[in-house]
Parts: sequence; structure tokens; C-alpha cells
Amino acid sequence: MLEKGKISAFQLGVMMYPTVLATGFLVLPAIAAQSAKNDLWLTGIFASLIGFLNVYMVTRLHQLYPNQTVIQYSEHIVGKILGKIIGMAYFLYFLHTTGIISREYAEFVKGNFMFKTPLLLIISSITLLCAFAVRGGAELLARSAVVLTPLFLIPTLILLLLIPDADVKNIFPILSHGISPVIKGTITPQAWVSEFFLMTFFLPSLSDPSKGRKWAMISVCIVILSMVYVNLITLFLLGPDLSNKIHPILIAFRYIKLGNLFENMEALLLAMWIVGNFVKIGVFYYAAVFSFGQLFRLSDYRFVVFPLGLFSIVFSMWGLPNFSKLNSYLKNAAPFEITVIMTLIPLLLLIMAVLRKRKVPSKVDPTS
Repeated sequence: MLEKGKISAFQLGVMMYPTVLATGFLVLPAIAAQSAKNDLWLTGIFASLIGFLNVYMVTRLHQLYPNQTVIQYSEHIVGKILGKIIGMAYFLYFLHTTGIISREYAEFVKGNFMFKTPLLLIISSITLLCAFAVRGGAELLARSAVVLTPLFLIPTLILLLLIPDADVKNIFPILSHGISPVIKGTITPQAWVSEFFLMTFFLPSLSDPSKGRKWAMISVCIVILSMVYVNLITLFLLGPDLSNKIHPILIAFRYIKLGNLFENMEALLLAMWIVGNFVKIGVFYYAAVFSFGQLFRLSDYRFVVFPLGLFSIVFSMWGLPNFSKLNSYLKNAAPFEITVIMTLIPLLLLIMAVLRKRKVPSKVDPTS
């Protein structure tokens, strides 16, 4: 068995929160506002449907194929050859996305705080840190998430200090252009929320599997509430100009000032960005490494952690010469890729599995 560590359903729910929102807080308000305008706060509510669907799919597939991940049960559902192809697609996607998230993290840090630090150094440092966490296994990742998630969440509460500067009238008129712009603006948020399918790599490690769906659903609810909250705060503060900003939440933090004592609060956003992305990169990194281990039937995945980390660094720079190219990829290509990998393929697998009514014994060696 590749993973011997155990985590609780509560830890899994906590871990998924920054996994979805670490980058979401930064980019989703502006992207959603470009289509939905002042109705961007509704995009999070619409996106919740995909979140609940993904949680149901991943937990239902786990019930049908206990102790297995998507890499393994895809072979049972569609056959060995096609299953291997699907498994390889997941592995390459997770490895590539690990690099993309690292690049996104580094671009924000360099562009707003560490102007003279080489981009490659920032990417390499966070990748190395996450590599040690991944080598520690699911248990270390989960415990790190439980400790760091409050540090990720608390700075968003400080945005409440902006209430005196907020203009609630910016939310009106509601649905003045109909529902179509909102649905279009939901495309990117729903892609981010669909990342809950990453639970497939942690469900076999649960010490209380019967509570997995419950805590995942709770996590989806908190993610959606947080998404709506940040969208409303930035909308009330920036109004119609929100869609023209790259990082609205950064501007919001720069607005915060409490007398002469508290100002320049964007340092809190940097701390939030670091701890949140540590968890997010760690989860995707773990998924890539675990996929590789199961795909090639390894008895231990730890010896490939650092080599695959080097490949993720290569992916972080490959084909993305500058920030504008990265931003274009995140806005146009990433939502399509995430939706296909995290929602469409699992949905097809679930439909086929239910139709065939094929189950595997609960005691199956995941490395076999």
C-alpha cells in the first residue's frame, strides 16, 4: 500500500478549503466580473452546484471501489488500456498544474513584494518546501492544513474594516442583463470548485470514511460563502471598475487603514498567499506523485518526489514567457482543462460504473 498514514474526514474538509481558494481569492473576482459585472457575487452560488456534484461523484466512486483512487478504478471501469491512458492523463495534468500554481504564486510574490528576486528562485523554494511535506504523506499534509488554514482565513475577516468605505449601491441593479452573463461568469469559479475531486487521493486514507461526504459538503458550503463574501467586499469597494483590476483583493487590503496604527495591510495578504498556496501546491504535488506511483505500481512513492518536483518547475516556465501569457491561460484554457479532468471524466466513469454495477472487494491492495 502506497499510503500508510491516516487522516480524519474533518482534516480532509479543512485541507480542501485552501486547495480551492488559495488562488481563487486573488483571480476569481476580476474574471467573474468581466462577464457578470455587478452580479459577480451570484457566480459563487451557481458554482456551488458543481462543488456538490463533484463531492457526490468522488464519494460515490469511492463507495463502489473502496480503497482505490481514480487511477485504479478507471482500469476496472473502462478496461486496462484505456484506464492506463486516463491515469497517465491525470498524472501529467496534476504535474503540469503543480507547476502552473507555483508560477502563479511566484508571479504575485515577485510582482508585488519581492521585485528583485528571480522568479525561478521563488518557484524552486516553494516547490522544495512542498516536496518535504509530500514525502511526509497525507497525514503531514492534513495536519499542516489544519494548522495553516486559520492563518489563511483570518486575514479575510480584516476586510470587514472596509465597511465604512463600502457602497452597497454597487450591487444594483441585480440581474439587469439577465441570467446569461452570470452563467458565463460562473465558468471559471465552477472550475475552481470542481477541484474537490482531488479528494479521490485522500479518501482511502480516511480513518472515518463514513463522514467523508459530510465534511466535504460542509467544506463546499464554507468555500462558497467565502467566495461570495470576497466578491461582495470587492464589489462594494471598487464598483464597476472591479473588472479592470488584476488582483482586486490586493487593492482592498491596501485600502485598509485604522487610524495611524494599522496600515499597509497587504503584508497580511502575502502571509495568506504563502500558507494557502503551500497547502494547494502540496495537494496537487501529492496527487501527481501518488498518480505516478499507482500508474507504475510502485511500492513506495517517496523516492520520486524530488525528481517530479524538478519536472513541475520545468512546467511552471514552459510556454509561459510572461505574466500576461499566464493570465490568459488562467482565464481561457485552465477552466476548460479543470472541468474536463475534474468533472466530465469522473462523471462518465461514475455513469459507466453504475450502469455496469461492478464492485470490487473492500480489501484490495492499491498497488496491485
